[in-house]
Amino acid sequence: MSRTPSPERFLQAELAPHRERSIGRALLAAVALLVLVAGVPAALIAFTGPPPFPHSWPDRDTLTSPIGVDTLLTVLTFVVWLAWLHFVACVAAELSSAVRGRGVPRSIPLGGGSQRIARVLVSALIVTGIAAGQASALTTTHEPTAQPTHSVSTTHQTTATPQDKPAAAHVTSNNPLAGKKVYVVKAPHAHRHDSLWDIADKHLGDGRRYTEIYELNKERVQPDGQRLHLARLIMPGWNLIMPEDAIGVSRVPVEHVPEQRTEETPPKRTTEAHPHVTVDDRGSQAEQAEQGDHAGQADGGAGVAQTDTRFRLPSDLLGGGLLTAGLLALLLIERRRRRGSDPDQAATTAEVAIRVGGDPSRSIALDHALRALGGSCEASGVPLPPIFAVLVDDEWIELLLAPAQGKAPAPWQDLDDGRRWRIARAAVGPDTGGPAPYPALVCLGRDEDGRDVLVDLEAASGAVSIHGDAVVAREVANSVAVQLATNPWADLLEVTAWSLPDGLDEILSDRLRVVRDLDALLPELEQADAEPGVLTGQVSRSMDEIPQYVVLGAPPGDDAATRLAALAGRRSSGFGLLVAGPVPGARWQLFADESGVLRIPALDLIVRASRLTEKSLDLVTDLLASARSTAAADPAGQVRVPQSGRAGDDSNWVTANVRVGVLGRLDIRSPRMIEPARLPLATEVATFLALHPGGVHPSVLAASVWPGGVTTEVRDATVQRVREWLGTDSQGAHQLRIDATGRLYLGSEVAVDWDCFCELIRRSRTAQTTRDERELLRRAMHLVRGQFLSDRVPGTYSWLARVHLERLVPDLVIHAAHRLAELSIGDDDPAGAANAARAGLRLAVSSERLWQDLLVAEYRRGGHAAAEQVVHLLGEAAQAQGLTPSAETESLIEELLPGRTTVRRVG
Repeated sequence: MSRTPSPERFLQAELAPHRERSIGRALLAAVALLVLVAGVPAALIAFTGPPPFPHSWPDRDTLTSPIGVDTLLTVLTFVVWLAWLHFVACVAAELSSAVRGRGVPRSIPLGGGSQRIARVLVSALIVTGIAAGQASALTTTHEPTAQPTHSVSTTHQTTATPQDKPAAAHVTSNNPLAGKKVYVVKAPHAHRHDSLWDIADKHLGDGRRYTEIYELNKERVQPDGQRLHLARLIMPGWNLIMPEDAIGVSRVPVEHVPEQRTEETPPKRTTEAHPHVTVDDRGSQAEQAEQGDHAGQADGGAGVAQTDTRFRLPSDLLGGGLLTAGLLALLLIERRRRRGSDPDQAATTAEVAIRVGGDPSRSIALDHALRALGGSCEASGVPLPPIFAVLVDDEWIELLLAPAQGKAPAPWQDLDDGRRWRIARAAVGPDTGGPAPYPALVCLGRDEDGRDVLVDLEAASGAVSIHGDAVVAREVANSVAVQLATNPWADLLEVTAWSLPDGLDEILSDRLRVVRDLDALLPELEQADAEPGVLTGQVSRSMDEIPQYVVLGAPPGDDAATRLAALAGRRSSGFGLLVAGPVPGARWQLFADESGVLRIPALDLIVRASRLTEKSLDLVTDLLASARSTAAADPAGQVRVPQSGRAGDDSNWVTANVRVGVLGRLDIRSPRMIEPARLPLATEVATFLALHPGGVHPSVLAASVWPGGVTTEVRDATVQRVREWLGTDSQGAHQLRIDATGRLYLGSEVAVDWDCFCELIRRSRTAQTTRDERELLRRAMHLVRGQFLSDRVPGTYSWLARVHLERLVPDLVIHAAHRLAELSIGDDDPAGAANAARAGLRLAVSSERLWQDLLVAEYRRGGHAAAEQVVHLLGEAAQAQGLTPSAETESLIEELLPGRTTVRRVG
């Protein structure tokens, strides 16, 4: 099957700038208001005369006279005049509310549709600034009102003030935000993004006052070096100065600049252990910068140095979406392949951002949908649709086709006469294992509706160029190159980058390379294109026919541009070309501005661009390098068992009223109930505290569970809900407590399976006999139910990157299972050894040591047939995990089953 894209319809056409469209909408709204407010009465007077208002009470003759046509017309005219007056009252109410900044006005009696129409028209004027100037001028003259004290905890900064009042006029400070109310833009949560309208609606009482926030922050440099240019586009971590009457927003404390150098005394922290667990947030910087190697430390090691710019969550990774989903998948595969080393603090921060910003559920759904589409089309005798773009959100996957093609195979629906195919995310089945039909799909960004926008580079049949800001264009090119190498919906391909950072080829060197000499590359590409039988990137491509994609960080020379465009224009080859900069003859042209906004004329869409800065690229390569390194093994062959500080073994786990299970699917059991909508967040808070038995400061909890920031009110309310949910122990004390230093921790009667597991392993190492050791190990392995903290919601539990438990837990489980298998084989119990290996594989399915243990045990127990089954399972696991069995495992298979090998992973 093949597709015949028709890119001619997407030749560049000049679009009116967004500002002009906004002004046009405002003018239309003004004309509509003028017609309705002034035109209607003028027309009525012209055609029917003055308003037919009665001048006296009706007499008997008037009431009993017959109703004629004139009377009926008079009544209808009177009704129209009343409707007009009612609409004018609605317009006046809306304008008054907008000008005075009083929030949404009260409903006009019988307003209904009239008031809604008035609100839409007035809002259209305000959005473009025609009416907002008066509103801003008037509201800034209001006296600030006293508000409750609040404190905002984020990974960027922690502020807390004992008083919420403006700073004195003569106080000096090095911080330009000092004394001002500041809102920190939150990271995306559950695919919801902060917007100025939502911020104004929540903290100013009226979303239409977002223009005041915009004017206060326009062109001001943000922590990531960017500036606010468009009101609808803000980035996580930005600090927005708020009007003085904002509620629920804390004021940045004023740091007095002393005239002479004096010795500073740290602020005294006072803590009151009351039921609502409200404590001062400030803490010491060192306390929040501490990093624990494991969850057994008592220092609350999930905190970071919030004032150090090196450890701010990179905004490009926070908004990475499909880009960071691919990076996260690659990172996890590398960690399954080997026991790497721990990344440094800066790289760990990048991992937190990748976990928060990545959207693996969308990535997996798109991969499964596209592979299944290829099989469905082949089974139905329908050619593959010639798609040029894809839109993905949490509910739908939509393909944009050119030319149109009807008869979409079920469960796909064809819309707009075959110009769009759509499938519900819920209808996407599991991975069919089929080939990837559209490897050149790359995400350009996310639009204002939260949809990821992807384009097919092959469908352009020519160059795709990015005009505008050169820095942003280059960062988009970085993102495209990395996506091509890491997207799951691509199998075999080669990506070549030029005039882009050298670190790109460290992402995935077998797929992505960076060349310095473009002219030397061209003969190679042209020779590959001249070979017969090379087809496009569709299902018909054979294993030897590898598509080529070229990403350029700057415009090439005229000769190189012409030759590359010729390669991209040949539909017989799987080739795509993207250039950061203008290039002659480009088929699709994109436009980027310095704020990271990308305009896609072919789709008539504006998106927040998917970008990868050089700084973030360095952090990502450091992160992958640590995963690919080989960590030094313990000379004694032991894995360190962390000290949990919480006593108890599997008997405590079975009998506890409150327990937290992490060795498998996340499971928290409590005798009390909590609202289902609040359960996921409460579960994460309880799990975080369970894995930090030494306790953590509330600000560390906030920075970990809410990496994008959270108010003190929300944090404390959440902690209180968790407190009530977990209930009390046998002595009547709360299970969630706060100590004298202000740290939150769980009581000793809360059972955690990880702590119970560690306790049993610790005791097994001091057992007097091998029989006792084996029994303790067996009881420990019985606690292992599945992969560590499986089935958690994507984008949550990002703090796991800081505590390194995803490395420690499998290491200890693998070591315990292997030791139990060894003891069982020594006792001539191959069935027991097989059970031990299987128990460990429930959590560490990629452990070759345990697969080897299982293979030997099953061979001793059931001979060749049983060993064959293990090899088959090993091949399936390697395929699913993206791994290739080592030479050591292959040698063992050859020894036990001569001539038999595993199924090796390709790609």
